[in-house]
Amino acid sequence: MKKSNKLILFLILAMVFISILCNEIVKSQYDINLIQFFYKSTDLSKTEKKWLEENPDIVYCADQNSPPLRYVDKETKQFKGISIDIIRALSIELGVEIKIKPLPFSNSIESLEKGDTDICDLFPNNERSKKFLFSDPVYNLRGVVLVPNQGNSIKVLNDINGKRISTPEKDYSVEFLSKRFEGVNFKFTKDIEEAIKLLEEGKVDAVVGDEAVIGYFLEILKLKDEMHILDPYLYEEEVIFAVPKDKEILVRILNKAILGIKKKKIMEKIQQKWFGISAPIAFEKISSKILLYSTFGIIVLFLISFIFYIWNKKLKDEVEKRTKELIISRNDLQTTFDGITYFMMIFDENLNILNLNNSVSEYIGKSKEEIVNLGSGFLKESLFDGDCIGCIIKKTFQDGNERKIEIKNQDDKIYEINTFPLRDDKGEILKVLVSIKDVTENKINESNLLQTSKMVAVGQLAAGVAHEIRNPLGLIKNYTYILKKEINKLQIENGRIHKSIYNIENSVQGASQIIANLLNFSRISNRENKEVDINEFAKDIIQLEKKTLEKQGISLIVDIEEKTYCNINEEALKHILINLISNSIDAMPNGGNLKIKGYKEGIKVYISIEDTGIGISDKDLSNIYNPFYTTKLPNKGTGLGLYIVYNEIQKLGGNISVKSKLREGTKFSIILPDQL
Repeated sequence: MKKSNKLILFLILAMVFISILCNEIVKSQYDINLIQFFYKSTDLSKTEKKWLEENPDIVYCADQNSPPLRYVDKETKQFKGISIDIIRALSIELGVEIKIKPLPFSNSIESLEKGDTDICDLFPNNERSKKFLFSDPVYNLRGVVLVPNQGNSIKVLNDINGKRISTPEKDYSVEFLSKRFEGVNFKFTKDIEEAIKLLEEGKVDAVVGDEAVIGYFLEILKLKDEMHILDPYLYEEEVIFAVPKDKEILVRILNKAILGIKKKKIMEKIQQKWFGISAPIAFEKISSKILLYSTFGIIVLFLISFIFYIWNKKLKDEVEKRTKELIISRNDLQTTFDGITYFMMIFDENLNILNLNNSVSEYIGKSKEEIVNLGSGFLKESLFDGDCIGCIIKKTFQDGNERKIEIKNQDDKIYEINTFPLRDDKGEILKVLVSIKDVTENKINESNLLQTSKMVAVGQLAAGVAHEIRNPLGLIKNYTYILKKEINKLQIENGRIHKSIYNIENSVQGASQIIANLLNFSRISNRENKEVDINEFAKDIIQLEKKTLEKQGISLIVDIEEKTYCNINEEALKHILINLISNSIDAMPNGGNLKIKGYKEGIKVYISIEDTGIGISDKDLSNIYNPFYTTKLPNKGTGLGLYIVYNEIQKLGGNISVKSKLREGTKFSIILPDQL
């Protein structure tokens, strides 16, 4: 490993552990991860600011009698408490006024459900999550069980089963107790104060609620000597702000404001105001032990990494010093060997592979180490059907002559194989170098060149014949017109004569259309794109095959949307459609149905050609796009049709797929982009 790479790895490891440590610190301080911390530390976005401007009346509702969290002061008639101070701090942080609306706790939940208010602080649970969205945690609260000192039937938490429990309606404790205890008989009240009075009167066995609220009322009602809170506490949960489901943006705004007041230590100040230093609602800070152990672990990791780096560098320098010249010599030779794009292999007299270049290992999909020392027969599975390489290697070892052959592999690709004897200083053959070159493209180009020449000649011949036929057709058309005019002038009413003239005109028109198509498709076009009406273009091609369709009894359905225009290379599209339609016709020698469908969506044109012909077997499907592969009878096909179709579609940036079943038919689907 290079020095720079080691340094980078070292820095990455350091950054990872520092990030983990920072994430834990942020999570302990603000109850969010590091990524959320950075996101929520940003200013309000334009969208969020605009929402605040358009919604100036944000209303917070909460229980009006849950001191010291939130309550209406009986003397001043003011709404006070920890939650109220937090709401006011959020108002200052956001720069907007959040209105405060005191209600009984159950009414505040209903008000939020109806959308009459916007914010309410509560414990999250599954039922509430169906109705509201939740902000990040604001503070922690404990739920406790209050029981009388005298006549107490609840000694531990498990004794709650089957007891009478008083708590405010819709309080979080109702769901909590219902899930964990059996037969609880709830007595709902409007607030904790009323619940404690029921306990004092002996009408219930216990009161369940927030520890801070219960402690406050025990002090106010002077019942600390008559009642006590069970140990341990019932639960400890995070309090969040709930908002209606349709106000997701308000949650993002509140989260940024909550983080803002936490960073400014406003939460600690509010807690000190109401509880003093040991506030029960403060989130726990990460302990000094965790920080110490984490820091120590990072330092140890750094030291181990550094020692490993120094030791590895020293060892590497020593090895490089002793082997430098040998490595340079071997690398130069191997680099040259690997740089050759042909398949190159070196064999010994036993036909074992001694060395090979990267092209071989990449094509076969195995590493050099896996291939070296394998026999030439291994290539039978990887490249060729027969062990032909082994034969010419043996002959080269025997007579020392270079050899050259051409063979096809399983994918119908054509390879040129050459052997070269490698001799020692005495002229003895020690090894044989084999080069394998893919000459498929060359063969295809030769075939295409021949085919192109044939097509040019055929086109020229067709054009000449078409012009020669067009002249007598023009004479027939003109004389038919004169004959028709004379008959009308003489007012000859003979249905047979009129029908004969009508048939002559239709035949001339049909022949003219065929000649026009021949002239159109015989022209040599370039690779430039032009706007093509797919519907009309397909009809012109079908016109050329009309006689064959009628002769073979093939029913044709053309379902192409009118005025389906596409900017595309006309010559390429011509090759694609002619080959696919011809293949479908060939697949239905005894008749059938041919359906051509086309439409355009956005900038893509979709064309499908479906027949009810003989179909293609699963074995043949994987080979149909290979050059020179054909299942047709000799002289019926070259095996290049679908290969050309595939390549033309690739050049156009399109896609082709096929579905087929034997004796049921075949469907080719094409997607072509509009070459705007």
